[in-house]
Amino acid sequence: MLLFDEGKFSFTLIDELKDVTTLGWILIAAAAVIAAVLIIFLVQRRRTSNSASIDAAPSKKENATLVLVHGALCIALSFVLSYFKLFSMPLGGSITLASMLPLMVYSNRYGIKYGMMAGLVYGFLQYVQGGYFAHWAQFLLDYPIAFAFIGLGGLAKGERNLVFSVLIGGTARFICHLVSGILVFGEYVMIGADAVTNVPFGTMLGANFTASFVYNAPYMFADIALCAIIALLPPFRKAIKQALNY
Repeated sequence: MLLFDEGKFSFTLIDELKDVTTLGWILIAAAAVIAAVLIIFLVQRRRTSNSASIDAAPSKKENATLVLVHGALCIALSFVLSYFKLFSMPLGGSITLASMLPLMVYSNRYGIKYGMMAGLVYGFLQYVQGGYFAHWAQFLLDYPIAFAFIGLGGLAKGERNLVFSVLIGGTARFICHLVSGILVFGEYVMIGADAVTNVPFGTMLGANFTASFVYNAPYMFADIALCAIIALLPPFRKAIKQALNY
């Protein structure tokens, strides 16, 4: 199966929104409502905290609730941003409006465990949004595992290390898509009912690695670069520092 046989490259910021299904609009609306409610909750909570005694320490339950609220907010923001595609590839994959960044910020703030959990949830939402898979291994690599691996950005915690979180999480996700492409969507199908036979493994692996890298690297590295540029902006860093209580 040749990698570039189907489809066309396209800039789709407006066209993608025109083609959103009814289910898609419902999911966007739900995510937007959740994000709005969580933002209101955080603003109200901040006002309440400011009016409380400065010596009053928050309970563990309050801290856990806040972590979950921040996680839900970041997932919702990532989901909404994922619909704003600047560029789409013919067989899946796109440059979005920094849709990975909220998950990367969350991982940077709360660490690997919470970051991977949020990414895992988001991965399933990405599939519901309009995903496709030809084999169960490809499904795992392209959706739950790929987006959960964004949480590895939590290896570099702290607002000053946000760009490192972006690079680590984005690269980890890219590796998952790269491996998926090698197995299923390269020049030779290596697994599943359509697997190519009577071709040396080394031939398939080398050709598929090249094909998968050439396909996945441009949109993934562009998406990572966009997230990194935004993460470097002082107003953005100030905003997330205040929003997530760094």
